[in-house]
Amino acid sequence: MRCAALLLIVAVAGGSRLTSLGSIFEGLYTDKIQVASAAESSSSRYGVDKSFPMHYPADMTVDNPLGGMEKRNLYNEFINGCREYYAPDGHLCDITEEERIQMNINQPVGMVNYTELGFAKVHAPDELNKLLTRFWKRNFRSPQNIPNETWSWGNTYTNHWSSPSKMLQMEVLPDGGEELRTKVWDISRDILESWTGVELSPSSLYGVRVYTDGAVLAPHVDRMPLVISAIVNVAQDVDEEWPLEVIGHDGTAHNLTLEPGQMILYESHSIIHGRPFPLQGRYYANVFIHFEPLGHSIKNEQTAKVDLSTLYQQAWEKQNSECSKDDNNDCKLQIDFNMEKVKTPAYILPGSEEEKRWLQAHSHAKLANTKERTRKVVDNLGANFAAAAGDLTLLKRIVKGDPKSLYRVDNNGWSPLTEAARGGHQEVMEWLLQEGANINQRTHKGKGGSPLWWAKKFLGSKHKIVEYMEERGAVEIPPSGHGKIKS
Repeated sequence: MRCAALLLIVAVAGGSRLTSLGSIFEGLYTDKIQVASAAESSSSRYGVDKSFPMHYPADMTVDNPLGGMEKRNLYNEFINGCREYYAPDGHLCDITEEERIQMNINQPVGMVNYTELGFAKVHAPDELNKLLTRFWKRNFRSPQNIPNETWSWGNTYTNHWSSPSKMLQMEVLPDGGEELRTKVWDISRDILESWTGVELSPSSLYGVRVYTDGAVLAPHVDRMPLVISAIVNVAQDVDEEWPLEVIGHDGTAHNLTLEPGQMILYESHSIIHGRPFPLQGRYYANVFIHFEPLGHSIKNEQTAKVDLSTLYQQAWEKQNSECSKDDNNDCKLQIDFNMEKVKTPAYILPGSEEEKRWLQAHSHAKLANTKERTRKVVDNLGANFAAAAGDLTLLKRIVKGDPKSLYRVDNNGWSPLTEAARGGHQEVMEWLLQEGANINQRTHKGKGGSPLWWAKKFLGSKHKIVEYMEERGAVEIPPSGHGKIKS
């Protein structure tokens, strides 16, 4: 049983902001915003683990208003399809599922919530709709003519093995490019900043994803720094509405349907969201627009706004000052890029388990203890990050300003090309190789693995990026003491 379409919901940080926020939105859109309570958003109320496994899969069959055994059987078909498709590496599907579920359980409790419910549904501004519609009409012919989206080996976020997702890359297609990306970000940022009350910085914009008949998007939370986000329905050819299911801050499932030209605003780092009901139709096209809070609150102007480049420079200058005081060159102090008061991003709750995980995972975000190593970290974090994220536009911008960043490595010997290999970003790798990057450069001062070895380790031997690298003459060189990856 499907939940009824949601009335237009505006979720805000507090009741006192309803009037002011409503007036802001009325100034932005032609249609008046309707405010609905959580109870009005669906015809039947349920929470996690009813439409799809989110926390504890066994709970799917307990008091499930959607039909527990039916949903369980659909999920079994989903996961078995992945295992069969990726055989003999089908176990990777189970690993991905475990990671997805653990993120659903652990990440939201360590995040800052910016609004009351965590999502809103609005009409997209006319200018944004015109830009996206023009790009769509210029580049869409049929789903069959769009390249399949590339997923990592064993990925279960969509059932791409039976219903391939497609991607119209905004960076490279006609009526696209950096100009379109910038305009989409700018228009969307105004809306999301008004909704959340915090200043935002763009973090990701893929392009237009096109789902095909039978598609399922597993409910998940986004990895940081995808924090405050928007989904715009660009076009659709469906037999029935295809809802986005979100688990609001109230713990209740809300099923939101969109017509072309409408958009959903949501806190993607803390709101579990997905499309667990298979798509009935030919295609459904939408664009994902992601931002990260800068740590500067519009509601509290006393908090200072500092961009990343300024933090790098401040940390570098402070490191130099501390080290120069030591005549014995005993310079062991490590300084966080975000300085003393902001060790982790502002959207992570201090003292939470998520903060501990973030610090463990981002140990590279501390300056090294010598001037030479520190300069390497500061200079190359940008290029490596852009390559790892698959953001070719950002990478080109960084390299244009600093051509040497193309060849530098971090303290572990990772180059931008190694990061592109690990992430499976073929377009980025193609450009790096055109610019002269070394396809066989080993990590860890020449004792680590080659890019091909790392690609096989993280993505599997049958991934498209592996095939591409082998065609370009890449050699699989394992780290010292390790063997080659089994095919």
